[in-house]
Amino acid sequence: MADKVQVYIAQLDRELSNYPIAVEIEKRTNVPKAYFGAGILALLTIFVFFNVFGALITGLLGFLWPAYQSFKAIEKHDKDLTTQWLTYWTVFGTLNVVEVFSDVLLYWVPFYYAFKGIFVIYLISPQFNGAKVIYDKVLEPYLLKKQSIIDADIAKIKTKVSQVFNEKSSEVKQD
Repeated sequence: MADKVQVYIAQLDRELSNYPIAVEIEKRTNVPKAYFGAGILALLTIFVFFNVFGALITGLLGFLWPAYQSFKAIEKHDKDLTTQWLTYWTVFGTLNVVEVFSDVLLYWVPFYYAFKGIFVIYLISPQFNGAKVIYDKVLEPYLLKKQSIIDADIAKIKTKVSQVFNEKSSEVKQD
């Protein structure tokens, strides 16, 4: 068990060596960057578990890393990576829309943000490819089935919004 922990610590140390801020923190504090990183991760996990800034932490987890990875995929012009992150954003966006409309109920779910954090890690992690799994098994079949209805509703909304803007702009011109 101790050997396995040392392997993970060495792996974390190698990964954190790629980030100048982690190297600088290690130099200034004399605390190994792997320990510092693990400590921050443990602290954030405790915060989420006890719902201290749980919404903020899971929100940042769901946005910051994926946004940066999306940027890198776009810059590399890598179609597979871009598709992977576009799939993630589709699933994550759907999760957030559902969450907005069900937050009154979710408030009563114990450790909701801990579950959400685990779910976001599942979606992000290339080992699980969770976003693709959820997209392929849930979203894609549903959206394909409802696509014509959704498109018709969007067209109606566009027409209505256009009418309102035209009416308001003509009112402004008359004043």
